[in-house]
Amino acid sequence: MSDDVKITSPAFFASGDPMAILAKWRKEEPVRWTEGGLSRGFWSLTKHADAMHVFMNDNKAFSIQRYGASLPQNAEMDDIEKSEFMRLIRSGANLSVMDGEPHMTMRRVFNERFTVGGIAELEQLIRDCAKKILSDVLPRGECDFTVDIAGRLPLAVISAMMDLPESDWDDLYRWNNMSAAPEDPEWSVGTPLETSQAGTINLVQYCAKLALERRGGNGNDLLSALARTEIDGEPLSPDKLGFNGLMFFAAGHETTRAALSAALLEMMRDPAQWRALRERRHDPAAVKAAAEEGVRWASPLTHTLRTATEDMVIGGQKIKEGDWVVVWIVSANRDEAVFANPMRFDSARTPNNHLGFAIGKHHCLGAHLARAEMRILFEYLLEHMPDPPELVGEPQMAASTLFWGVKHMPIKFKPSAGIAAH
Repeated sequence: MSDDVKITSPAFFASGDPMAILAKWRKEEPVRWTEGGLSRGFWSLTKHADAMHVFMNDNKAFSIQRYGASLPQNAEMDDIEKSEFMRLIRSGANLSVMDGEPHMTMRRVFNERFTVGGIAELEQLIRDCAKKILSDVLPRGECDFTVDIAGRLPLAVISAMMDLPESDWDDLYRWNNMSAAPEDPEWSVGTPLETSQAGTINLVQYCAKLALERRGGNGNDLLSALARTEIDGEPLSPDKLGFNGLMFFAAGHETTRAALSAALLEMMRDPAQWRALRERRHDPAAVKAAAEEGVRWASPLTHTLRTATEDMVIGGQKIKEGDWVVVWIVSANRDEAVFANPMRFDSARTPNNHLGFAIGKHHCLGAHLARAEMRILFEYLLEHMPDPPELVGEPQMAASTLFWGVKHMPIKFKPSAGIAAH
């Protein structure tokens, strides 16, 4: 299998070494025409500076809406006649795949909720969720960290923000994974296309139904806010209500889950970093630095796609209008020209100009929320785990070219009474 095909294979991301391929391209061919296993080829950009160029020229030289914000998981799922996810993407049905004024209109509706000040108002909610989760887990002395802690906290927080009943959380989590990683056998309900269809349709219909029920009300949750939103004087369609709901749910926990798991994994492999960070656990700057390094290291969103809207030259390569341009964020975040010793996880790394949340017009709306969740959870873990946890099995990676990260990580630690008792 060629490197081009490997880099478009979800199975390879689960069991192979995509970092080695991207490091080679970064050194030898940082702007590379890639003929992978999809319906068409694309340009792979692997350097930090080129990634910045693309991000800062959104809606100028690049469109996010024409073909969506990510590569399809396989060639069959690139067909809007077959794939509901791709149909919704290319119709610009959610904030993350809109160009121009519709994007700005939608973003203004939610900006205030996700500013530093807006997230500060959620601090107690995040702490309450973290305390409950850790008080359930800490007395056991073992858990699947990714599922039981790193994934559970952001799931609880975004569900509270969307006012989703806890009885539905497990279904929503499963549907999201079916949509985001349809090639992963753990979530399969048939072919990858069938799995994606089922996950996407269930989650979109669920969110649209709740939003429509809340239209006309005065609720303060995210779905109620979507229900009240208008673009050009028109309320959002069921497609837009449902797909934006899916976006909030997915983005609300993918980054935190992956970054926390990656950071803890590296500090278990290098316990001196855990001990050094624990000594500084009351220093907000130290905890923040560890969280940022987790995002750089994990790069939970491996890549983002843009379509060139004009002819241009990047890195000496002639890119034509209509070409797909893929920014490999996971590679840009290991660029030797920007990061000292980039292949080492450094919990004290500063500065850390990673692109894990992108930058520019499509900078991640929930970046401050993810940072707050990671900071708070690190504070509690460092306080109540004097010794670094230990792995009790090999971490498992998700089979996805988009949301690549640890999906299972069994650990053990010294049991404690939980946070509520302290």
